[in-house]
Amino acid sequence: MIDLNEIYLFVEVIRAGSFAEAARRLGMPANTISRHIQALESKMKSPLILRTTRKLTLTAVGQSFYDQCAQNVADIVQASQEVSDIHAAPGGSLRVALPGDFFHVFPVAWITEFLSAYPSVNLEFLTDDARADLVAHAVDVAFRPVFALEDNTVRRVISSAQRRLVAAPVYLAAHGIPRAPDELSRHDCLLLSRTPGLEVWHLSGPQGNARVEVSGRFLSSSIELIRKTAIEGLGIALLPEVCMQADIDAGRLVPVLDDYRATNAQFCAVFPSHRYIRRVTTLFVDYIQDKIRSARALPEAASRLTV
Repeated sequence: MIDLNEIYLFVEVIRAGSFAEAARRLGMPANTISRHIQALESKMKSPLILRTTRKLTLTAVGQSFYDQCAQNVADIVQASQEVSDIHAAPGGSLRVALPGDFFHVFPVAWITEFLSAYPSVNLEFLTDDARADLVAHAVDVAFRPVFALEDNTVRRVISSAQRRLVAAPVYLAAHGIPRAPDELSRHDCLLLSRTPGLEVWHLSGPQGNARVEVSGRFLSSSIELIRKTAIEGLGIALLPEVCMQADIDAGRLVPVLDDYRATNAQFCAVFPSHRYIRRVTTLFVDYIQDKIRSARALPEAASRLTV
C-alpha cells in the first residue's frame, strides 16, 4: 500500500527543486527523504524522478502523478494547519522577504520584541529587496512596494504615502528649476531600478494630469539610497512624502513643482495566492503594520520610511 507520507515528500521535493532544499525546509535528512521516494517508486513500479548532479527531472509517469497529487497534498496540509492553528499557540518557522534596506530604516529591536512575545516562533529573513519568488523560495510573506507585485499573489496594504518631487538646492542652482511637468524630461531624474514603467511619472496638479517620460544616470532599487543621492545633488527624485519631510524642514531638499503630486505609493504584505495563511503569519504582519504606522508619527523614522 502506498504511504501518504511518501506522496507528501515526493510533492515537497518537486516543489523545492532538490532533495537538499526539501530536506532544509522539512528539517529532515536528505537521504531519509530519498529512501522514501525510492520506496514510492518501487510501489508504483516506475521511476518518478530522474536524478542528475544538477537538477531533478520528472519522468512522464512522475509528471502525471505530481499533477494529480499536488493540489490534494496542498489541501490536506492546509486543513491540518487550520486545525492546528485553532488549538496551538503560535509557533513554527516563518520565512519573510524584505526590502534590502528595511533594517537600515527600522530598528532590529522590533524583531527582538516579537520573538520575545512568541518564543515558539523561528524567523528567517530574505533581504534581497523582497523580489524573491514566493513559491520557489517557500516565502510565507513578503513586504513589497505596490509596483513590484505579481499577479499570482494576495496582498494587504501596510502603509501608503503621497509622492512629491524634490531636489537639493545645489542641483537646482546648477541646472535650473523646472516650471512645468514636461520640463522634467530635460533633467537628471533619480530612478528606481528593476521596476518596469517607473521611467514614466504620472503627476496631477492644477493643470490636470501629466504623463512625463523621464531619464537619469542614477538608478537604485533602494528608496533610501535615492533620497541620499538627491541630497547630494545628483538629480530630481520622486519620493513618498514621509521619506523626506525632515530633509525639507532642514533645507537639505526643496520641493519641485510643489503643486503636483504623484499617485500614492503603497507598501504591502504579499502572500502566495495558493497557500493557507497561518495564524503566526497574520500575527507577524499585524505586528509590523502597527510598528510602521507608529513609526510614521516619529519625525526621524518617518523621514526614512521605505515604501
